[in-house]
Amino acid sequence: GIFMKSTFIRNLAGGCTILFALFLLCTLVSAAVVTLIGSTVNINSGTFEELAQVPLITKEMAQAIIDYREDMGDFQQLNELLDVEGFNRNVIKRIEPFLLLEGIGGDACTC
Repeated sequence: GIFMKSTFIRNLAGGCTILFALFLLCTLVSAAVVTLIGSTVNINSGTFEELAQVPLITKEMAQAIIDYREDMGDFQQLNELLDVEGFNRNVIKRIEPFLLLEGIGGDACTC
């Protein structure tokens, strides 16, 4: 159950209450941010405004996604964001929970 998992995580943190509290806080903040933006954004059809609402995506990055999409077509994998200015592996990993990868026709990518 949840108690066993929290005990396990706390033990991994060397019993450090502060690290455990920070872990829990980060988890709660992530869940709250997902709730605030309402849902995920389809990277292949999201508007500038929708993409710019995703945490860590600046207005410049949102426009770069749209420009890339117009030049190269739909994203087949989120790692293609590495080809878009402003994105690196760390950013992609952190924004992944907020993005949906579907084609314009609505077919989910199975890549």
